[in-house]
Amino acid sequence: MTTVALLGTGIMGAGMGQNMLAAGLDLRVWNRTAEKARPLVDAGATASAEPADAVRGADVIVTMLGDAGDVRAVMERAAPGLADGQVWAQMTTVGVAPLAGLAALAREHGLVFVDAPVLGTRAPAENGQLQVFAAGPPEVRDRVAPVFDAVGRETVWLGDDGAEA
Repeated sequence: MTTVALLGTGIMGAGMGQNMLAAGLDLRVWNRTAEKARPLVDAGATASAEPADAVRGADVIVTMLGDAGDVRAVMERAAPGLADGQVWAQMTTVGVAPLAGLAALAREHGLVFVDAPVLGTRAPAENGQLQVFAAGPPEVRDRVAPVFDAVGRETVWLGDDGAEA
């Protein structure tokens, strides 16, 4: 079973998390406002007090936060729990400019970086109908497929390097 750490359970992350649980994924959740993660915990997810607790031992780390600054700050808080070889599926829409810095942060911690912003809003997130636009190494695509398949109706692979696609 794939263990997923979902960092960010707001408008988009909540729906995505429900679909990950429905797909049978082992889900750990963290959110700045812990109460926002409560519905996912009630549905079977494990709550984490800190991002480092959520990511420790996870196969795939998903970030779905407000912006690139939030993503960087939360991943820096997660650093004590990160391990070489974990896949970081960065699903927040951050734009092109911050990607090189996020990819460098991933390399610094031995993570495999997959940039995977989604197209859709709250309703598609809740219904597992997001479109995922992903870029990352071919050797980890099978590892993220259960996550992307749970949250989206389609995954479009755009390249092998999440910082350049």
